[in-house]
Formats: sequence, C-alpha cells, structure tokens
Amino acid sequence: MKNKKKKFHLWPYLRPYKVPFIFAVITLVVENGLEISLPYLMNLMLNNGMIRNDDLTYSYNSSYLFTVGGIMVGMAIVAFFLGLTSSKLTAIAGRGLGYELRKEEYKKIQDFSFENLDSFRLNSLITRMTGDVQIISDTFCQIMRPLMRAPFQLIFALTFSFLISGDLAIVFAVAVPILAIFLITVLLVTRPKFYQLQGALDRINRTTDESLTAMRLIRANAKKDYEEEKFAAVNTETKKVGQSALAIIASNQSIMQAVTYSCIIAILWLGSSQAISYNDADRLNDVASFLSYVVQTLTSLIMLSNVFMMLTRASASLERVGEVFVAENTIQDKKDSKLQLENGSIVFDHVNFKYNRNASEYVLKDINFAIKPGEFIGILGETGSSKSTLVYLIDRFYDAEEGKILIGGHDIKDYSLKELRAKIAINFQSPRLFTGTVKENLLWGKPDATDEEIIRACKIACCYDFIVHSLSQGFDTPISQGGNNVSGGQRQRLCLARAILRNPKILILDDSFSALDRITEATLKNNLRTMLPSMTKIVISQKVTSIDEADRIIVLNDGKISNIGDSRYLKEHDPIYQDIYRIQMEGL
Repeated sequence: MKNKKKKFHLWPYLRPYKVPFIFAVITLVVENGLEISLPYLMNLMLNNGMIRNDDLTYSYNSSYLFTVGGIMVGMAIVAFFLGLTSSKLTAIAGRGLGYELRKEEYKKIQDFSFENLDSFRLNSLITRMTGDVQIISDTFCQIMRPLMRAPFQLIFALTFSFLISGDLAIVFAVAVPILAIFLITVLLVTRPKFYQLQGALDRINRTTDESLTAMRLIRANAKKDYEEEKFAAVNTETKKVGQSALAIIASNQSIMQAVTYSCIIAILWLGSSQAISYNDADRLNDVASFLSYVVQTLTSLIMLSNVFMMLTRASASLERVGEVFVAENTIQDKKDSKLQLENGSIVFDHVNFKYNRNASEYVLKDINFAIKPGEFIGILGETGSSKSTLVYLIDRFYDAEEGKILIGGHDIKDYSLKELRAKIAINFQSPRLFTGTVKENLLWGKPDATDEEIIRACKIACCYDFIVHSLSQGFDTPISQGGNNVSGGQRQRLCLARAILRNPKILILDDSFSALDRITEATLKNNLRTMLPSMTKIVISQKVTSIDEADRIIVLNDGKISNIGDSRYLKEHDPIYQDIYRIQMEGL
C-alpha cells in the first residue's frame, strides 16, 4: 500500500546512533586528508630531496628526505588507526540502524488492521522486515567509507594533479565525463531490476511457507512433484532477475577498469613525450606523482560507482520498507481514551461492510441486533454467509462502512484498541499454539495468572484431564511449532482455555468445536453457560448441535440476517435454519 502524502526518512532511526555516526564521519575525513596528502609529499621529496647537479648527477638532501619521510610514515600510521576506528563506529551505527528499523517496523505491523495486512501479504512483510532491512543496514556499513573517501579523494586528487601538471590533467577532462555518463545509465537500468528482485524474493518466501506448512497435506495427496515444479518456477524467475541486474554491475566494473588503464597509458605516453621534448628529466618525477593521483582519482570514481550500485539496490529495499512505515492504518486507535469496557452488551445498528472500499456490493448488509451481557449467542449460516466477518467487526479488525457498533453502551470507536481487545477474546477457526510448554501457552493469555486460575480455565475448557493424565509432563509438556504434537481437538481446547484465562467480557468462538466429539462438546457448552454466567458468549458454527442450546441464534444468509431466535422458534419460522437442521439431524 503506497502513500504519496507522507515520505519515509532514515534519519529518525539513525538518530539514536548519531554520536558514533558523526565521529565515524570525522575520522574518515581526517584519514582521507592524510592519505591524499601522501602523493603530494612524495612529489616534494622527489623534487626537493634529490638535487640535480650540472653534470647531470644527483645529490641527496638527507635531512629534508628524513623529515618529509618521517612525516609521511607518521601520517600513514595515524591514518591506519583512524581507519580502524571509523570502521568500528560505522558498524555500530549501521547495525543500530537495522535494529531500529526492524523494531519500529515490527511495532507498525503489530498495529496494522486486517485490511492493511491483506494489502501487503504476510510473506512480503516478512521479507521487508528481514531481507530488506538487512540490505539497508549492510549497505550503510559498506558505503560509509567509500562515500566519505571518494568525493574528498576526487576533489583533492584533481586539485593536486592540476598543481603538479595542468597539461597532464587534461586526460581527466576526457575520462571523467565518459565514466559519469556510463554510471548514470547503469543506475537508471538497474534500479527497477532490484525492485523486481525483492518482489521475486517475496514470491519465493510465500511459496516456501505454503509448502512447508502444508507438508502433511502435500504428502498425503502425493503432490510432491507438483510443489517442486511450482517452486522451481519462482526460483527460476528469481535467478533470471538477479542475473540480469548483476550482469550490468559486472560490466560496470570492467568498463571502469578499462578507462583507468587507458588513462594510465595516456599519461605515461604524454609525460614521457614531454620529458623527451623538453629534455627535462624532472618531468618524470611529476609523472610518477601524477600517476598516484590518477590512480586515486579513478579509484575514487570506481568506489563511487560501487556506492551508487549498492545504493540503487538499497533504494529498492528502502522504498519497500518505507511503504510499510508510511501506510496509514485503516483502524484509527483512540489511544488517549480512558473509557473502560464495563460489560459485554453488543448492539449492531444498521451496519454495512465491504472489504474493498471500491466494491459495489456489501459483504454485510443492514445488520441489526442487540445482545445482553452474559447471553449465549449462536451465529449460523452456510459457507460464505460472512459469519466470521461479522465478529471481526466486534474486535475492530475492520471498521464498518456505515452504521454503528456499540459495546458496553458506547461506540466501539470511543475505546482504545488496547482496552477493547483486552476485554474481548476470540478463538479463531484455526487454533494456534506457540513453541514452548503447555503452561507457557496458557500464560500467553494472562502472564500473571495463578495456578488456580489456570486449572479453573482448563477445567472449563475440558482440557485439564488430558493435560494431567495424557501428556507426558503435564503442564510442562513441550509444544512443537504450530502445536503439531497434540491432536486437533486438544489444540482447540488448549486455545479455548487460554482465551478463558483472560476473563474477558466477551468470548467469541469461531467454529471452535469442530474437532470435538459430541460428549466433550456438550460438557464444554454446559461449562460455558454455568461457570461463566456474566461473560457474553458468541459461538459461530455450521453445526446445529454446537448452538442449539444458545439463548438466541442469528441466522445469516448472503451477508444479511435471515432471522433471530432460539432453536425452537427458528425450526418453526426460518426456512434456512429448517433446511440446515433437517440435513444435519437426519443423519444422527
């Protein structure tokens, strides 16, 4: 999701490391000055330390040679230690920049609405937070030294070379424009290719994630070859885009070196020709010193070209990271609100909603109902009737396009998101456990819960017995990634216990009984009704048996409310409920 109104800048994330950054710049500038001065001092040594006699022999000014030579050695040593210092300071600032970007980007993503997450896609966000941020951090560390050195080196080298020989410096007038034109052309061509490369990496991550998380399904359906072919296709795309971009970079290096060697040959030929023409052997000293500056000048241009190449790739990553930072959250959080959610009453007042704001059709149409605190409400409907969408609006994963939603007697938008979501617990269709122990997973719902609270929540959720008697280490039993070492029914009940442990005002169960047997399901429903009387309970299900004992059932059909009432009333007055009831109950 791009936002043209806001711009993304790196400085706020580098600011905490401004001291090492500034000192890194200072040390690099001083080091540069010292290194650039060395060829000029060498030229002074050759011209003033070696005296040409009338008989064409040379004598040496030893004191001058030792003095200037000592200064050069001292400058080289100081430059060496300054280089080490600047490298360390640059690493501190660069890695710190990466740390700040990852931290703040993670916070930004955590605040995203579902609409924001839908627009970016999960795997793209992972790549932006890891790969793209790493490229930015690496580029900062790698370009600081050449970026500081190259401009100063270029300016000083050109200045000293003109001071030594204006005639020889003409060579630069030809070489520099050639290099500049070529470099600009390369930059314009490579930038979009690097953006394509990062997009290809997104697709690699998405395909890998899908295949690894669905490994059991793939093997069960013998789709190994199909998945390998699908991965090979996106992998080949990534290879081609990468090869195209890197081939241009490689040609840049070759052309830069070719121009450098051409300049050296031209200067040697021109300088030696002048020495012979003017019968001036000292001219060769100027050529030797001048060649040092030629190498420095062209090396600085090569360094700049490398810097621009790295910046070109980093700019693509920077743009992708920036898109996350400047994205406007579609859910505006009223963080300064002091309003407390006191009870679980819910009112939908003429609510309309659509996922795509530009779509003509609403997903939910003119939804009206009221729920009292502590009620047990069922939501029933065929697949695609927008049952889950309706409850997503309660927790403000999305905001309604039209109408109002009141919770606890107040507009849902008047609460802070932290307060709202602290008092509403949702158990999703696909229960998710985290790597850790059973107890750690339960405490994720309420970190300060006591053992008594944990045991009570587990008993309500009908998972206490299997934790104590079936799991090898009880509450200390490790849970593998995704909870794959427990059954689907056990996973559902553990996640439900985690939600109950939070003691919310509203408990929403989205098809959370699908993996339970009828006896466990009946016991669980009874526990919810009798042991949590003040908690509003909303159960979404396609199974009549999961909600037939609810105080009221909301029947949805194509995003509209077909009818509301208890099971007895709906069996007499609602044809949709009648059809679902007949089909499901006839087989029992």
